[in-house]
Amino acid sequence: MNCLAQLQFAAPHWTTIAVVTIIAGLILVIFAYRSLTLKRSLASAAICLKVFGIVILSIALTEPLWSGTHVQPGTNLFAVVVDNSQSLQIKDPKTKQPRLEQVKQLLTSSQPAEKNNLPEWLINLEQNFSVRKYSVNAHTKAIPELQHLQFDGSKTNLVSGLNELNQRYTKLPLAGILLMTDGISAEEISRLETSAPIYPIVIGSTLPAIDLAIKNTAISYSPFEDAPIRILADLSASQCQNQQIKVELQDESGKTVETVTREVSQQEQQFQIRFQIRPEETGIAFYQLKATLIAPQSAEVTLANNHRMLKIDRGRKAHRVLYVSGRPNWEFKFLRRAIEEDEFINLVGLIRIAKKETKFDFRSRDGEEGNALFRGFDQDNDSDLERYDQPVFMRINTKSPHELQDGFPKTEEELFQYESIIIDDLEAAFFSHDQIELITRFVSERGGGLLMLGGQESFQKGGYHKTDLARLLPIYFPQRKTAALETEYQFSLTRDGWLQPWMRHHKNEQEEHKRLAEMPPFKTINRVDTTKPAATLVAELKSSKTDAQPAIATQRYGRGRVAAVMVGDLWRWRLKEDSQSPQLNKSWRQLLRWMTTDVLEPIDLRVENNPSGNKGTKIRVFVRDPQFQKRSDYQVQLEITTPQKERIKLIADPVNDKPGEYQSVFLPSQSGGYHISATVTAPDSKTKTIQGGWVHDPQSTEFRAIQPNLELLQQIATQSKGEVIPADQLPQFVKTLDQRHIPVTAEVVTPLWHHPWVLLLVLGCLFGEWSLRRWKGLP
Repeated sequence: MNCLAQLQFAAPHWTTIAVVTIIAGLILVIFAYRSLTLKRSLASAAICLKVFGIVILSIALTEPLWSGTHVQPGTNLFAVVVDNSQSLQIKDPKTKQPRLEQVKQLLTSSQPAEKNNLPEWLINLEQNFSVRKYSVNAHTKAIPELQHLQFDGSKTNLVSGLNELNQRYTKLPLAGILLMTDGISAEEISRLETSAPIYPIVIGSTLPAIDLAIKNTAISYSPFEDAPIRILADLSASQCQNQQIKVELQDESGKTVETVTREVSQQEQQFQIRFQIRPEETGIAFYQLKATLIAPQSAEVTLANNHRMLKIDRGRKAHRVLYVSGRPNWEFKFLRRAIEEDEFINLVGLIRIAKKETKFDFRSRDGEEGNALFRGFDQDNDSDLERYDQPVFMRINTKSPHELQDGFPKTEEELFQYESIIIDDLEAAFFSHDQIELITRFVSERGGGLLMLGGQESFQKGGYHKTDLARLLPIYFPQRKTAALETEYQFSLTRDGWLQPWMRHHKNEQEEHKRLAEMPPFKTINRVDTTKPAATLVAELKSSKTDAQPAIATQRYGRGRVAAVMVGDLWRWRLKEDSQSPQLNKSWRQLLRWMTTDVLEPIDLRVENNPSGNKGTKIRVFVRDPQFQKRSDYQVQLEITTPQKERIKLIADPVNDKPGEYQSVFLPSQSGGYHISATVTAPDSKTKTIQGGWVHDPQSTEFRAIQPNLELLQQIATQSKGEVIPADQLPQFVKTLDQRHIPVTAEVVTPLWHHPWVLLLVLGCLFGEWSLRRWKGLP
């Protein structure tokens, strides 16, 4: 069977006879017209008409068949997906009605007498396809009827919903997806995976509308000098010109903490509102931002984007800092005074008040082995007193009688309970090789901070250039000894120092220059060669007799921070300054807070809340033992408190390929603030609890835009090889679906001669030729 496009021949063996008939007819017609007196143009037209009629009749001898395809009713599937989210409740500026009314009009028949009150386009669609009906918001859900949607979904995941349909109909003949939506989605188009064409129906108009919205929020924490927590809110005001807006910050009880007002002068205007708060209690707290028009001239299209909930974390506990000194000195005196009122720093002191002495010291009483400095303190336990061959320490602010009882820690469990170490006026020989290695691991693995102050026996004078601690310090020691010069050094900030918040005390540059100018000159400095390439020099000392000398340098080492203060007489600053506003105290507090920032915790709780996703909130707990080794043999129990004060308990399971990590997933059903506590139980039954929290606010994503997202819908249509359909052209579009690519079609073959237009064409050609001859009076 020969095939020419959609034309087939059932009797191809008649082809030769048909060709001979056509040639013979052509010869006879030309011969007949040679004897007729007729213009050449009219003769040519008449010949063509008659020959064309003969050709059609000759081809009929081969029994031509016309083949085509048509949609077989009920064989192909077609999905109708309707957006069921809250964004459809936005009032359309064109119709002054919610967008859901437009959806209801499309899904309801204009003729009450129609079957089941279905619209005409849906009836036509069901005649050719097996229609599947779905609603989409966070997930795609099959529904029996489309007319009873509530439009109350908290968020829209268009891409995930379309991908779910694609997976469901992978091996089924899905002809297309009709998507009714405004295009407001929490997801990006890059994840779209579908083999069926998608035809978005745009709901809503893109006309400007009256709306006041909180677009973004940011919370800035500062660990320095009781700095307030800063809250930044980006607002947009559309069509609100000549009106005032009010933004309120409220705490969990609903009490207004701060109020800010602004004047709107343009049709489209952006604002950035700033708040500063100082929560009285530590831990997790939830605040709410509310933006309103003070005297609205007309209603907004939606109020759902006028509020935003925030989580504030003011910390959980004070950071423990270990200060180790070779002798009592003024630096510790002023450091302790600066920190004693700081609730975030817990300073523990280990002060050596006597070095090792020869055991056989004849200044003691006969037969006495204990150090005479402790004579009479504990007569019942003389054997436990410090010996002459042991240094004598003064322990300050320890939390137990046994803490630091044997001097500087010798094990990870003893040292890793602190978050920073300060070494001042203490020679390197004081530390054993194992203790130096322990300090190195404290910084690099535990993530702690190390601060070396410039005492008499620090840096090169203390012999640290001959130890492994030289690798941690951010400076290079001089290769040769230099004679100390009796001169005065003026303290100043470097360019990098001006960029470090913990080095500044004031908000503006003028006041900062004034503070530096009022600082007294220093006379004691530990000379170093230069700073290391990865280090940051934040302050230097300048003198008229010598070049500028490094004063304060910092660097990262592993997971921790290391700082070196080469000035040996910072106490002079405190003696010269005003006692009402001591700047040295502020410097100490800011330096120690910076040193303890981002230090690793033995138990770390992280909540990955993705309001745009549909897989729930992932809760991750990282567990380390007192030696800061990752452990996967602990028990982790979670307790979640919902916004309605309901308590839910979960178990976090260890992750197979990630030692020390435990995970659990929680599906929040309500918007608001969630408190969470993680209780970690060790194999020895010791427990530790850590607190956390997060905000579940899907509306912040659902209402981040109020106008239909035409760009997203166009991308969906383009990637799926569909097209965007205007709502008023939906009935016409449905009628053309049988002319588009359909997965399953039926082939139809009909004899061409059975079509009336073939007979009419033959008669028309013969009658036209006869009419031309009769018109000129020819037989």
